[in-house]
Order: sequence, then structure tokens, then C-alpha cells
Amino acid sequence: MFGALGRFIYKRRWLVLLVGIALIIAGGVYGTSVFSRLKNGGFYDPNAESTQVMTAMHEKLGQDESALIVLFSPKSGTDIDGQSDPALGEGYKAEVEKVLERVKGQEGTGNIASFYNSGAQAFVSNDKTSTYAVVGFVGDEEAQSETMERVRPLLTSDLLDIKLGGLPAFSQEITEQVEKDLATAESLTFPILAILLVLIFGSLVAASLPLAIGGVVILGAFLLLRFTSDVTDISIFALNIITMLGLGLAIDYSLFMVSRFREELAKRDGDVQGSLVKTMQTAGRTVMFSGLTVAISLLSLLVFPQMFLRSMGIGGAAAVFVAMLAALTVLPAMLALLGHRVNSASVWSLLRRGRRREAVAAAIPEHGGFWYRWSNFVMRRAGLMLIVALIPLVLAGLPFLRVKMSVADTRSMPVSSQSRFVGERLENDFPRNETTPIQIISTHYTPADYRARIGDNYDTLVRDGKLEEYMPPAASQQSISALYDYTRAIEKVPGVTRVESLVNYSPQMSNQDYIDLFAEGRRLNDGLAMGLIAAYTKGNYSTVKVVYDTDPADEATKQIVRDIRAIQPPAGMSTQVGGIPAIVLDFLDSIAGRVPVAFALIVGIIFILLFLMLGSLVVPLKAVILNILSLSVSFGALVWIFQDGNLSNILGFTSIGSIDGTQPVLIFAIAFGLSMDYEVFLLSRIKEHYDRTGDNTASVAMGVQKTGFIITSAALLLLIVFAGFATGEISQIKQVGIGLSLAVLVDATIVRMLLVPATMKLMGKYNWWAPAPLKRLYERLGMGEIEHEEAREDHVSIAPSSGVVTREEVPV
Repeated sequence: MFGALGRFIYKRRWLVLLVGIALIIAGGVYGTSVFSRLKNGGFYDPNAESTQVMTAMHEKLGQDESALIVLFSPKSGTDIDGQSDPALGEGYKAEVEKVLERVKGQEGTGNIASFYNSGAQAFVSNDKTSTYAVVGFVGDEEAQSETMERVRPLLTSDLLDIKLGGLPAFSQEITEQVEKDLATAESLTFPILAILLVLIFGSLVAASLPLAIGGVVILGAFLLLRFTSDVTDISIFALNIITMLGLGLAIDYSLFMVSRFREELAKRDGDVQGSLVKTMQTAGRTVMFSGLTVAISLLSLLVFPQMFLRSMGIGGAAAVFVAMLAALTVLPAMLALLGHRVNSASVWSLLRRGRRREAVAAAIPEHGGFWYRWSNFVMRRAGLMLIVALIPLVLAGLPFLRVKMSVADTRSMPVSSQSRFVGERLENDFPRNETTPIQIISTHYTPADYRARIGDNYDTLVRDGKLEEYMPPAASQQSISALYDYTRAIEKVPGVTRVESLVNYSPQMSNQDYIDLFAEGRRLNDGLAMGLIAAYTKGNYSTVKVVYDTDPADEATKQIVRDIRAIQPPAGMSTQVGGIPAIVLDFLDSIAGRVPVAFALIVGIIFILLFLMLGSLVVPLKAVILNILSLSVSFGALVWIFQDGNLSNILGFTSIGSIDGTQPVLIFAIAFGLSMDYEVFLLSRIKEHYDRTGDNTASVAMGVQKTGFIITSAALLLLIVFAGFATGEISQIKQVGIGLSLAVLVDATIVRMLLVPATMKLMGKYNWWAPAPLKRLYERLGMGEIEHEEAREDHVSIAPSSGVVTREEVPV
């Protein structure tokens, strides 16, 4: 198959190249339009109870979808109530109201609440110098983003210092920061990559190929993402993974292909077609299996309900697919056109004043060289080397046993972020958790005669969504009694400091007092009764606000949510528990519940792919185990660095005592595939030699020698790409960059230099064992065999006397 593809590309090289150019143009013109369609957020499970509460708060109770927090602080010192200086206090109030008046009624805004229109002390800082207002935003994320663009310029003052927080401000800032971090990473990594590529390839022409393929991959992935955005929401973070993986894999696959092509050119005296065909049969086949392993690892993220993770899987898989496709089509076409000119503009020749230096790949001997000697050294001490390598891997992974997971919040932003500043001020200087309470939606009904009263129309009303019209209102006598008993049970939950609801206005009022208040109040249109009904109920729905005194992501707060959910509501009432603490709990439970499925998919499918490539059950099993061990280093480092706060000053982040729960999942999916990338490349060369000789030890040494320089170079370049993203200001991106950098480093050193040679030596001939039925299946499918060259092939020879190139048919 790959030989036929190589011959086709050689004959139609111009056509293939023109198709590649068309892809670049389409990606640049249409694909980049995806930027305006990407979404923020997406960290929540849409099916979780807490997410359903968010929806119900808007749809059932008429609350705004989101809220902008506007923090006001005086530029000259005074207190908000004007006790120290009444004139300044009045001026403070007038200025706040003037600023908010500009926003009131703007398209996309909803209710505005502040200290001055509510009198609630929760809006006032503990030192009485600052206050905040809550501006409701309506519409989806895109509409809120547009509203934010309109509102931000209006929130200015000459007298007051104004900072913006809340979800709309956070979403806008994180979008801008992602774009800035992306530009910074590219500006840092591209020059370094360009220099290293020239030094590694020793030729300006050869070094330009990976960068050219990288451009094709990134634009092509943007194009695929643009089409995908028509059918599903895509997170803005998908841009980071496309750039990161697209560039990294373009370099990896180009190294594999170009190095093998140059090696074959040297062996075949410049026979371009024969060299290209052999390259496709060997390196091309490896690239296909490698691309499939990485793509499948990433697509496993689709089992998670969070849009953020699914987007990373889709974006990453798009980058891998285009990288694999470009390496198997556009790159071979370029090699076919260049031929021996791929070695032109030799940098080493210039540096050595004309002294000829052979291409690195072509100069690699099969017997001898550093990597050959090193692998034999390891294999002679295989048992000892296995122990020496495993001990640091296990020790480095131990910190992960005490990992604490959380959800990304404003603290992931740089310290210069306004939304982070506002969040920290609300947490430290105002009554705690007033803007992040536990929120409960209660639905009221009469179970005894409910269905009987509705009769045969019950099922029809359920189907048409009109059932709630027949439910008793939340302020009815039976609903008030049920809500009273329920909220008193909540007040007894350890950690709860205050409960607010229709029946928690005064602790001195009894159940009967509330029944009388609302019965008489509604009849007499009493202001207190009607105000409470308007604030906490709508129809048969009622809301309960629970305030606590711990961090929203703390384990103690999660336990409060669990305890409240464990309370059995009284008859005639059903409840759902939401709010930020419940969102954190549901998020982590959702991740934990689907990790085994994602893990099984990754390991199972990659195991099958490696069997189809190598015809062995032992080698794939070892590869999976070794990869998991090497990844433990990344996970342990994430805890040691980001959770414990080590290196925070050097890396420029603030530890919050936990790590983002999505990062281990994301790093595992990416790094597991990338680790298999190098594993496939190494094992394919070992298997290629073993099939010819049957000598396990010599095959391992030859495989390590032939791939040593290439894998080291690819790992170094990929490490630089990932390290560039570790310079980002958003801690989630920083965690991914550092985690993947460590994974690549460990895989290219400890795993490849110690564990693979040692385990291959210890297993001996059993490396290639598989049950007889599976062996026959492997041979029947023929996916693991290098295709035989045709009995006769075009052969290019150069007459030594004249240097004239001639073409002749010669037997193989």
C-alpha cells in the first residue's frame, strides 16, 4: 500500500503539491474564521444537577444568565456610609449611581443590584471603604461578550477606581490572554526551532521542510475545526493544542520521513523514486501508525461531557490527522521534487569551509556509534538497569497520590488580571461567599391528590410541558410548611452559616407566622410579603441561598453539598442543589466517573494498533506499562510544582493548593499518544531488523542506533514547543506545557535509553510472542510487513567517468 502510494506521489508530485497549496489557502482564508466562533468556558457537565440548577434559575425563576461584578473603591480615602466625612460619602454614592445609570437599560443587561438600591451589607467591604454592584447579563456567551464590549467603556470614573469581575469579565480577559500567550509562545519558539532544525539537518533546504509542513498542519487543522464548529461548540483553548501539537508533530514526522529519505538516497546512489518508495514503505508506515495512536488517545476525550475537554480532543485530533496526512502526501511530493537537492545549502560545509559533511541520517552506521554501544552496555546489565530506571520513576510519581483537584477560576489568571483582583477582594475583604453561595431550586406540588386532581390529562400535560400550571404556588400554605422544615434541616448542616429563602427572613418567626404573613400579605398587598415572594419565588418554584465559611473548592465545602443533597425534602417538594461548590463537586465526580472509560479506550485501541504493526502481544503490553510509569513523573511534578507551590516564583504563578482537574486527563491523553509516537518509531526499526536476522539483541542495538539521533532531535524540538507554552500567563496552559515537556523528556531518555533496551533483552524471543490464531491473523492482514519492492524498478546510476545520470532497468 505505502509503496504504491509512494510511486503515485512521485509521478503526480506537482498535482499533490498544488492540492497542498490549495489547502493552505483555504485554511488561511476560511479556516482562520474559526477564531470568532470559539467559545469560552465549557468546564461544566451539561447533565449535572448543578448545571440544571443554573438553567432553572434563568428559565424558571427569571434570573439573569450571568453577572458582571463592578467593584468601586475611592481614589481618596473615605468610608462608604460617609460617617467619617458625610460630604464625601454622598459624593461616593452619587458617583456610583451615576456610573450604574449609564449601564442601566443597555442591550444585553438585566437587573442591577447594589448597596444603594438594596441596603444589603453584603455589598460593603469589611473596612467600609469599598462596595460592588452586580449587573445582570442575558443571552448566550457570544451575546454576553458583545454586551461586555458595549458596557466596559461606560464603567469609568474620575473619582472612583473601578475594577470588573465576574464571568463576563473573566471570559473576555481569558480570551485576550490566550491570544497573547499564543503569540508569545510562537515568537519564542519559532526562532529557536529554526536554528536547531538547521543544525540538526545540516542543510537549509532540509530544515525548511518541517516548518513548511508545520504551517500546512496548523492552517489545515483550523480548517477542520471551522467545519466542526458548525455542528458543535468548540472551546477557545483548542487553538493552543492545535498550535502546540500541529507544530510539534509536523517536526517529528518530517524528521522521520526526511532522515529516512536521505538515508535511502545515500544507499541508492541518488535514485529519487526508489528512495521515496522505500521511505514510504518504512517511515511512512511508521508515521501512519504513530498518527493513529496519538489521534485515538486524543479522541478518547470525547467521552467527557465537558465542552473544554471535548474541544481539546477534537482540536488535537484534527492537528494530528492533518500532520499525518501532510507527512504522507505533501512532504513526499516536496522530496520528490527536491531529490538530492534536499541536502543543498549545507550549513556544515560553510562552517567547515567546504569540507564535505554527509547528511546525518545517511552517516548513521548500523553497527557502531554511541547509541549502538550504549544499548549493548544496557543490555549486558539489563536487570540492574531496569531497577535503576524504575526507582526514580516511582519516587517521582508518589506526590500524585495526594493530589487535590479543583476547577479553574480567576486565580488561574495573571496577577495583573482585573477579574482575579476582584475575585480576591470579594474573598478577602467582603463577607465571604456572598457571590458564590450554594443555590437550591425547590419545586412544590401536592402529592396526595395531585394526579387525581389532574386526571387523565396528566400524561398529556407532562408531554406538553404544562404540568407546572397545575402545581400549587411556592407561597401556598402547604409549600411554605414544606420549605420551612427543609430550610431548618439545612441550617443544622455543619459548616452552614446562613440560609436565605422565602421563610428565613427572621429567626423569631415560626412556620405559622410565615403562613399567616403570606396569606394576609398577598390579600392586603403587604410590601414585605410581596417583596419576599418576588425575590425568592416564581410560580411553583422557589430558591434557597446557603452561605458557608470555607473556600468553594475545599473538601469541607463539598461535604456540605453532599450533606444538603442527602436531606430528604418533605412531601410535596423536590429539590436540586447547585451553585459554585456543587459545580466543583459535580465536575470532579464527572471526570472521575469517565476516566476509566477513557483509559480503557486509549490502552485497548493502541494495544490493538501496536499488535497490527508488530504482530506481538508482549511488546505492546510492555509499551503501555512503560508509558504509564513515565507519565507518573509528569503527574507527580504537577502536584509538587502547582499544588505545593514549588518553583512558583520562577514560573510565575500562584499556587491555590490544588491542580485543575482537567489537566491530568488532558496530559495523559496527549502524552500517552506522543510517547507511543517515539515507541512506534523505535520498535518499527527493531522489528524491521529482527524480521531480516532473527537476532533480538543485535536488532535492539541497531534500532536504538538508527533512531537515537532522530528521536533525541525530535524530542528536543518538541520539548521546546511545549516549553514555549509553559511561558503562558494562564496556569492551566502552563500546567499542560510543563507536564508535556517532562513527559517527552522522560520518554526520550529514561524509557528509550534504559527501559526499552533492558526489557527487550530480558524478554528475548518472547518479545514477539502471540498466540497462533493471532499470528495467523497478523500474517493474513499483512499490515506489519514491509512491502516488497517490485521485481524490477527504475534505477538511477551515475557513470563515474562522466557524471552523466542514466536510467536503466535492473533486476532487484
